[in-house]
Amino acid sequence: MEYDVIVVGAGAMGSAAAYHLARDGRKVLLLEQFEFAHTRGSSHGESRIFRFAYPEIEYARFAMQCRPLWRALEADAGEQLLVPTGGLDFADEADGYAEVREVAASLAAAGGAYEELDRAAIARRYPQWRLAEGAIGVYSPDAGVLRATRCVERMVERAAAHGAEARAGEAVTALLPIDGGVEVVTTRGRYRARKAIVTAGPWVNQVLSGVGAALPVQATQEQVVYYPARPGREDDFRPPRFTVWIHYRKEHTYGFPILGTLGMKIGLHHSHVNVEIGAYARAPQQWITDLLSDYIGRYLPGLDAKAPFEPTPCIYTSTADHNFLIGPLPSAPDIIVASPCSGHGFKFAIGVGRALADLATHGKTEMRVETFLIR
Repeated sequence: MEYDVIVVGAGAMGSAAAYHLARDGRKVLLLEQFEFAHTRGSSHGESRIFRFAYPEIEYARFAMQCRPLWRALEADAGEQLLVPTGGLDFADEADGYAEVREVAASLAAAGGAYEELDRAAIARRYPQWRLAEGAIGVYSPDAGVLRATRCVERMVERAAAHGAEARAGEAVTALLPIDGGVEVVTTRGRYRARKAIVTAGPWVNQVLSGVGAALPVQATQEQVVYYPARPGREDDFRPPRFTVWIHYRKEHTYGFPILGTLGMKIGLHHSHVNVEIGAYARAPQQWITDLLSDYIGRYLPGLDAKAPFEPTPCIYTSTADHNFLIGPLPSAPDIIVASPCSGHGFKFAIGVGRALADLATHGKTEMRVETFLIR
């Protein structure tokens, strides 16, 4: 069977690429080794942060391109996927002051809306926080929550509705450059296409092994934990009283308002627990839960730090500088790769998918990914 493009991996990036390709009228095959929207990788769960607020302006500008694409997907799917909440980026110790100031400078340069807040202003607006003297923050009204699993499910469904062939439970065993394109060998058959897009997360180098290419990425096990509000305090931690947030400190910490669950989801950004994906056991790490419980007890007294629940592992696939890697392989230009997550990629998935579709069909894109192109 021959296709215009074969997409390997149906997480957030791959499902977005297949969605855009199908809407563009391309003949596309989307392959997923597990079930669609599975929980073994990096694209599942109730929520991911969406924000323009980045210390690096290239990410702020890229996020601004992605927001209307998420809204277009919502219109196509007939379902809200991006829930506006506003966002708070803050620091209350010296380790994070510079990054918070860089967030404000980046938003200013990119034309984003924001407010700079001192400790008193944060306390007036969000008295749920117990912060040290000298705290500073940036409030961004454009931040919100993406419903992660629902986003992936809708992108796969809408890709199929627009003509894509989507196959779950079909692992790729070989990826072979051939004259005029690529041959993809799976556990069920052999397929050819003019281009292949590989969005395989922590399995990326396994997929690319037959091409003689390897990306400089490392998989780590991460973990989020949920904490219930104390009796009578639930509404204090729901929108609009509470936002998505990022606390810039030595151990960057992030979290969400209470949405569909009975508690607030928080996590560390990069635990540095390296894993080999073939041996990944998805066992919760008690030390992470303990650290997060200490954090809750220190900073958010309206939550019950002694009642953590649903410690949930997931995977980051990161580069050394935490930047994305996107584009054709120099040694096999008909194979286009995206390994962009590094723990902060989901919000960009719809835009990465647009860029991948463009690169596969036109060799260029208007999405702001030039900083991340594989050289």
